[in-house]
Formats: sequence, C-alpha cells, structure tokens
Amino acid sequence: MENEQITFSFGKNWRSFVDTVSEDTVARARRDIEEWLGAETVAGKTVLDIGSGSGIHSLCYFLLGAKEIVSFDLDPFSVESTRLLWQRAGGPSNWHVTQGSILDPDFVAGLAKHDIVYSWGVLHHTGAMWKALDVAASLVKDGGRFWIAIYVKTPEYPQQLALKQSYNRASKFGKKVLEWKEIYKIMKARWHAGLNPLAWNEKKGRGMDIYHDIKDWLGGLPYEVASKEEVVDFCRERGFLVEKISEGEANTIYLFSLTERS
Repeated sequence: MENEQITFSFGKNWRSFVDTVSEDTVARARRDIEEWLGAETVAGKTVLDIGSGSGIHSLCYFLLGAKEIVSFDLDPFSVESTRLLWQRAGGPSNWHVTQGSILDPDFVAGLAKHDIVYSWGVLHHTGAMWKALDVAASLVKDGGRFWIAIYVKTPEYPQQLALKQSYNRASKFGKKVLEWKEIYKIMKARWHAGLNPLAWNEKKGRGMDIYHDIKDWLGGLPYEVASKEEVVDFCRERGFLVEKISEGEANTIYLFSLTERS
C-alpha cells in the first residue's frame, strides 16, 4: 500500500465542505450523535475526535456540553477546517484542535484517555488499519465508549480499490469525469424512483452532502476493509462490549463500551 499514488486530499475536500455548513447541517450532525450516544450522555464527558475532518462532529460535541474535546487530524486542511468551526463556536478553551497521527507514538503519548473516542471512516485510511484501531481503542477510559466506522469487506473490494487508484492517477479533468459518472448513477436511480434527478446533491444524515461524499469515496487511499466479525472480535479481545452496530453498503458503524481492560 505504501506504493499507491495518492493525489487526493481529504482535508481539501473537507475545507470545501465547511464553506457550505449551515445551521441545518450542524443540526443533522448533532442528531446523529444524539441517536447513537443518547441526547444527555455527552454532557460532562471528555471526547477524543480521531481524524476530525471538517470538525462538524467536534463542534456538535461542544454544543452538547462535553467537558473537553480534543480534535486532531493528519491533514493540515482538515485541521484548518476544524479550527474554522472552533472559531465559529467562539474559540472555546475546552476544545483543543491540533495536527497529529494516530500512528505516531510520540503524538499518542501526549493524549489522555477519554470517555468517548470517536473515529468515523478514518482508521481504514491510515495504511495500517489494525494498528490504528488498536491504538485508538487504548485511548478509551474504563467505562468509556468507542464509536467507529470501518469500510465493509465485500467481494467488490478489488474493483473498488482499482477505482480509487484510477481516480488518484487521473488528471484534474479525469477526476471530474469519474465524479460525474458517480453522479449520473445517482441521478438515474432517482429518476427511476420517481424523484427529481436534479436534486441529487442532497444532505446526508450525518451532515455531509452527496458531492463531497462522492469525492471522499473516490479519492480515499489508503483503503482497507474488515468484516463485522473481525472488528467485533478484535474489540472484544480488548475488553469491549457491543452496544450497537449498523451495517451499511460502504461502512459498518460500531458503538462499543469498555468494561474492563485486560
């Protein structure tokens, strides 16, 4: 995987997305947290946002009354995006935004354990997914919760990987062609479903919009996958219990709680 050509920046995509963030976008992301963790369970808790991306979920943790939020990302544009939302929130002193990698031992050594460790669609892009998952899990306090999303292992993985590699090798124009191919598929599906195909760029449940999600999907390298059983077994071996799992076409979302650490 280290030889893969990577020309796509998650951070630049998130930075573009931040310019479109509205109050409705924030409300959608906030509802996502409330539905998974419970409307009253974030207040007074410490939160670690691994791979903060746009920063929208860190913002929502702040709005939900978290005692402390630590947001970090390896991509400087993601750090910039998160800081913009931090500034929008008034630059709160209990929300810290920094640049770092979950695979950097020196950086991780400076992180405390947290009540909520959150990493949505990030660990499978590190190039060392299981190591990243292990380190992230080690940062959950006893009694804390671990909320992650990992790409689903399917028979289509080789084709999906090849598509991502093609996108990263493509010229700027070539990337646009691949993006519009995906958009056309969505428009066609909407047409057959009796929906307006021109309204394809709708907001998603977590606050993201379709266009930025397409770019994120096409460009995302490195790219690793795991089955539900693999992730559950991996976390159970580290003392976690399953609270909730949601299986999607691309990602499986997991919420674990830590009862004891072996």
